[in-house]
Amino acid sequence: MNTLKATLGIVLTLLAAGVQAEARDFKLPPIMYYSTLEKSLFENLKQKPIFSQLDEELYGSPLRLAVTHTFAPTAGGTATGLTSAVLAGGSLGLLPIVSNNDLIITYTVAAHGKTLATFSYAENFTQATNIYSNQGLNQLDKKTMDWVMTTVDKFIADVSANTQVRELTSEYEFYFGAIK
Repeated sequence: MNTLKATLGIVLTLLAAGVQAEARDFKLPPIMYYSTLEKSLFENLKQKPIFSQLDEELYGSPLRLAVTHTFAPTAGGTATGLTSAVLAGGSLGLLPIVSNNDLIITYTVAAHGKTLATFSYAENFTQATNIYSNQGLNQLDKKTMDWVMTTVDKFIADVSANTQVRELTSEYEFYFGAIK
């Protein structure tokens, strides 16, 4: 019985290693990138072998990777935000506005305008901001951007395992040759 368990453990370990190696060797064809986030996310993705041909200026490309972010208020966050907004306004900005939202990062892979795969990752953040600060429209603070960067590896694992993306890559290689 122990021999069977050991053999099964070895087989599963080898299968997992094979899947990881396959994910490392998998590369996407040239793909246009656009995002609502700062450039550091593009640079992080571009360093990964799977996205070696990712380009922000690949206009006219039928393949696109869109990375967007949205904030979804939580029930407690809505009440907190309203209360803190009233207090911040009443104190003429001396007190900060506190918000509690779920940040949702969505990666969308599309071909010819049709979505092939969508992957979303969410995390809850509480932030206190001064009403006079100017953080920028699409800027996230350092702690939040650090979390966004952790979604890259999750996304790579998910997109590597997606059958539609793999079929698209196989079709691309059939017509245009191996992806370098």
